[in-house]
Amino acid sequence: MKYIRIVLLIVLTILITACNKELTDGLKFKKEYEKYNNEKIELNISEKNIIEYKTIEEINNIVKNKSGVIFIGTPKDNKSRISIKLLLDASESTDLQEIYYIDNIKNIKIENIDKSTVPIVLFILEGKVVDKYTVKKEELTEDEEIDLYNNYLEGIHKVLQDTCDEEC
Repeated sequence: MKYIRIVLLIVLTILITACNKELTDGLKFKKEYEKYNNEKIELNISEKNIIEYKTIEEINNIVKNKSGVIFIGTPKDNKSRISIKLLLDASESTDLQEIYYIDNIKNIKIENIDKSTVPIVLFILEGKVVDKYTVKKEELTEDEEIDLYNNYLEGIHKVLQDTCDEEC
């Protein structure tokens, strides 16, 4: 009976820690980006967003071996703010579980990427870049926003290896 309690306590601790990390990353990202709402394009990010902070080593591992969506941006940049808003909006209609986030592109090992430009959204499938997008303007027209949203949605579906029906 004592062993069962110990095992249950360990499992409960692991579950609480895992949930707190997700909430911590989402809340941290929300606060980091919304902090500049008075100075930059206003964002309203859910506390339950799917952003996960990653280190350079973790990003390099994803790029080399895994699949996922990577957002490289900075909260003080309107282009990054436009990009993350549309990316989060696009992800809501999919089964994507996380968007990996880092604000430093300097030491990321990716070929054919302009490392002087942020934001960059990378769609990685089994260690290969299947799509990449960057926002180059401080403001987008409504049509440009729709096009970028659709590009992000298509990239997410490539990563998830699912098909996008007419409801997408």
